[in-house]
Amino acid sequence: MKNTIKNIAIAASLCSVLVLSTASFANGDSSGKYSTHQEGRDNSHQQMSEKKLAKLARKLGLSESQQAEFKALKSDEKTQMQALKPAMKSFREQVKTLMSADTFDEQAFIQLQASNQDVFASMALIKAKSKFAMKSVLTEEQLEKFRSMKHKRLRR
Repeated sequence: MKNTIKNIAIAASLCSVLVLSTASFANGDSSGKYSTHQEGRDNSHQQMSEKKLAKLARKLGLSESQQAEFKALKSDEKTQMQALKPAMKSFREQVKTLMSADTFDEQAFIQLQASNQDVFASMALIKAKSKFAMKSVLTEEQLEKFRSMKHKRLRR
């Protein structure tokens, strides 16, 4: 009986130590690499984009020059989107202000949405041009394979 309780106590202690040590690693970044949550999210988004490019390169058999063109196009898209970032930040802050009010002002939201249509249209245009440019880098066979991959993804 004493051995069973002792074993349970030891097992519980080990589990607690493992859980707490994992939580401390997840919460703290001892290198000080990220000063804000946003910077960490940007980095993880960049890594995801790199992973997607690597997967696409592998599945479509992209050449080194095609991969370089994709990276250049993505970089150009990011630069253009950065120019719109302040306008989007302002829009989100205004929406947050509207949402924190006691009553919802539907007319104010519609007006805010309408006043930012040029920003939304610019963002959509940048994305569409970038996608089109990326497709133009692909050969016919690669483009056909890309379309089938997209079709399979949409069927899920």
